[in-house]
Amino acid sequence: MDNYLEKYAAATQTLCSSFMQQNAYISPLVAEDITALKAIGMDPDIWRFARFPKDTTDAFDSYFDRVLSDSDCLLFTVKCGASHNVIGFTRLKNINVTEKRAEIGTWLTGQYQGKGLNRFIKQQLLSVAFEVLQLDEVYCYVSEDNQPSIKSLLKFGFEMDVNKQRFSPTRKSTAEIPQHYIFITAANFTSAH
Repeated sequence: MDNYLEKYAAATQTLCSSFMQQNAYISPLVAEDITALKAIGMDPDIWRFARFPKDTTDAFDSYFDRVLSDSDCLLFTVKCGASHNVIGFTRLKNINVTEKRAEIGTWLTGQYQGKGLNRFIKQQLLSVAFEVLQLDEVYCYVSEDNQPSIKSLLKFGFEMDVNKQRFSPTRKSTAEIPQHYIFITAANFTSAH
C-alpha cells in the first residue's frame, strides 16, 4: 500500500471487522491469505469470462504478483461467513483520490458463485470506498458476455454508461471484446442502501 493510502488502513480495518457476521465478508489482505488465494485462484470457473484467464500456475502467479505490486489499490480477501475460509478476492484499484473514483474487481471460486454472496461483498467494498475513502464514484469494466456480473451489478444499483464502453484484446482471439463501463455513485449507493 502506497503512503497516500496508508492513512485509510485503520478505518478500513475497523469497518471490515464489522462485516464478519455476514454470509461472506471482506477482510484486508494479509500475508497468510496469499497462499490460500494462490491455491484456489486457478479455478477455471473464476476465469470463464476473463479476457486473460489465470487458470495456470504461471498465468495466476504473474497476475497476482502484478496485483500485489500495485500501489494505487486496497486489497481484500473474501471469506465465507460460516467457515471463515478464503473463497475469493476483491479490490479497489486505480484509486484516484483527486478525482474521487476507483475501479473494482472481484472473483469467487466456482462453488460460491451464483449464491448471492456478491451482494454482501459489493456492499462492504462500496462502504470502504464511499465511507472511508470518501470517493464519489466506483466503476468496473465487464465483458459483455459476462451477463451474470452485469445483471448482479445493475440489480445492486450500478448503472451502465454506453459512451464509456471500451474494446479490449483477449488471449483467446485476435478480435477485441466489448466491455461495458458500469458504475455507481456515492449518492446512489447511500440512497439505495
